[in-house]
This record gives sequence, C-alpha cells and structure tokens, in this order.
Amino acid sequence: MTKKIRISASRLQIGMSVIELDRPWIETPFLLQGFTIGNRSDIKAIQEYCQFVFIDTDSMPVPAKSNIKRKKHVDKPGFFNNLYKKRAEVVSTSVEKEISTAHTIHQKTSTLVKNSMNDILLGNAVNEQAIKESIIDTVESVVRNPDAMMWLSRLSNKDDRSSQHSVNCCILGVTFGRFIGLPKEELEKLAISALMHDIGKLQIPTEILNKPGSLTADEMKIVRQHPTYSRNLIMSAGKYFSPAVDVSYSHHERMDGTGYPRKLTDSQISPFARILAIIDTYEAMTSEQVYREELSPFETLKHLNAKKNSQFDEQLVKLFIRLIGVFPVGSIVELTTGQIGIVITSNREDNLRPKILVMLDHNKIALERSILNLAENNVDALGRTVKIARTLRKGDYGIDQEQLRAEGIEFTVLN
Repeated sequence: MTKKIRISASRLQIGMSVIELDRPWIETPFLLQGFTIGNRSDIKAIQEYCQFVFIDTDSMPVPAKSNIKRKKHVDKPGFFNNLYKKRAEVVSTSVEKEISTAHTIHQKTSTLVKNSMNDILLGNAVNEQAIKESIIDTVESVVRNPDAMMWLSRLSNKDDRSSQHSVNCCILGVTFGRFIGLPKEELEKLAISALMHDIGKLQIPTEILNKPGSLTADEMKIVRQHPTYSRNLIMSAGKYFSPAVDVSYSHHERMDGTGYPRKLTDSQISPFARILAIIDTYEAMTSEQVYREELSPFETLKHLNAKKNSQFDEQLVKLFIRLIGVFPVGSIVELTTGQIGIVITSNREDNLRPKILVMLDHNKIALERSILNLAENNVDALGRTVKIARTLRKGDYGIDQEQLRAEGIEFTVLN
C-alpha cells in the first residue's frame, strides 16, 4: 500500500512522486492524476496552483549520510545506452523560422511516401535515394525545431489516412527520438521504420479498413495480418528499408504478451518497436477514424499511462508524456484575455507558457493571426499576466485546423 505524506509546495524536489493535490485534479492543467516531478518547471507549475500536495513517501529524498539506497532518477531508457555514443547535434531555431521549410519538407515527404507505398505494393522499383533525402531533411528539420513538424502533423490532410498516418508517426518518432537524445543516424533508422510500419494495411480490403462499425471476429483476424504483410513487403523493397522489418512486424506486440501477431513479451520486443507501439497508438487515437471521432491528447495520454505497466514500456510512456506536455502542440486554447488561439510550440522550461497562434479576439472575432509567447510574461490591460485559461474542443468558436492547412500558414510575430 502506498504511503503518503503532506508537504508544502515550496519544499518540492525533482524526483518526488505527487499522488494528491490540495484541490481536485480537474481544477488544474495537469494531464495525469499522479506524476513524478521531472524538472524545475514541474515544481513551478505545482506551486502556481497548490499550497501543499501529498507525495509518495518512497520518493522522499534520502539524507546524504544515510545508508538507505534509493532509485536513481533516470532520464533515458537504459536499453538505448549503446546508441548515445554520438548524440545528435542540436542547432535550434524558432518555430517561426522553421515552419516554412518544414511545410515544404512535409508536403514533399507525404507525396513521396504515398507513391513509394504504391510502388512497393505493386513490386515496382522504389526511388531509395529520394526517400533517403526526404528522411534526412525531415530529421534535420525536427532537430532544428520539433514543434514546427509536430504542428504540421496536426494540420495534415486526412483524405489519405494510410500515408498521412505513416508520415505523422515518422514526425512523432523522430521528435521523441530527439527528445531522448538519439544520434542522427539512429533517428534516420527510426524515421524509415515509422514511415513503413503500416504498409501491409494496403493489402487489407478497403471495405474492412473503412468499415464504420465494429469488425467481426473474422474481419479482425484479417486486419491483424497486416504486420506480417508489412514485413514481407519491406523485405522485398530494398536494403535501405531493412531497419523497418522488425518494427513493422512487432509494433503491435505488447509487453505483457497480449499483442499480435506473435504474442511476444517485454524481453523479446526491440527498442524501436517499443517506441512505435506508443507512437502508433497515440497518432491513431488522436486522429479521426471512420468508426469514431478523434480523441484529445489528454484522453490518449491517460490511456497510455494506464497501460504503461502492462502493454507499453513504462519508462518510454513517462518520457513520451513529458514530451507531449501539458498543452500539446495543436491544442485549441482560450487565454485569460478571452482570446482564442492554437498552441504552436511547447516550452520545455515552463510547460504552462507555450507559444500561441492567436486567431480570435476577446469578442471571438477573427483578427490578423499573430504569435504570442506566454513565456515573455505578457500582460493584459490591467497589468495581469496572460495565461491559458482552458483548453477547448475541436471546432469550438469555429476554429478549424483543416482550414489553416488549406489557407496556408501565415502570421506575424508580436514583440
């Protein structure tokens, strides 16, 4: 049984596990009911909303002279240690500067992936060099600024879900890989694995894939063959795609052995397949499907968190939740000024103060799009700091991200 102790918010430290607040969780912006403090911004966020909290006593700091051993706070999955010899060089740029380049790369990659999938399916020669160049460009863009690509993935064309799902998984995968510190050569392998992981679905009858209702047992058996189809297609596609063979075959395996097609368990599932299991689930759940509406990032992260001790790698899930943040890129929000906008870039230093693309004024009337950086402590007419008041649902106040994609991404930067 978990033992808890009340502690003042001013005494919080990194590594403590918060299990209860001095107010209902729903009155705060925290995604999960219970989490481990990972950085100073987490402490700052708690202090902004709470005077005291309850923490797990096992996470209390141990005095320096004590002989008691406690777990080290690990930032990176141990099974990736051999990949950290040459970390990716990070030459950062702002989302404002990267968005145009990222948009061009995203469009090119989307078209290329769609064509390449069809070529592989038909047994035609694939332009490996073009795919490789596109992968490198995508990785370079994510390394410069991951939020630009992440935002574009939320604006992507949903008319062709098969290729767009793969492109979005590629962006998520590379962003996550960058977040945990993988070198560029490994990011490229992860990218190609994400792009190709679901190609086998092209061999599933469209009437099954696009069925609006629940699948029958026989139909489900057919769908569950797609990892095997993916592996076979990729093995025949060329040497460049070989890193994707295992991932395509294993991304539906689960740590507790309940996955498919081989019912592998934790020790049998490779690191990249573990990553794609999380990425594939998150992207699918937060996207609109023929049989249901899209779920919010909050609902999806809550699902992943609930399954982290059974189906998904626990440490990777915790890191992924930290990556996505309190206000995920693409979230529609209302500010304390009454203005409405979309989160376009996260703030790893203070996750309550991202950059917002402001689209409606306090009267909910459209205005010239502009970027507001909440980290710069902007104030309203009464001198109060501007904050996010609440998150909104898709379509609230007529905000449609599909419209943004169709119109093009244009905005000015507020000083």
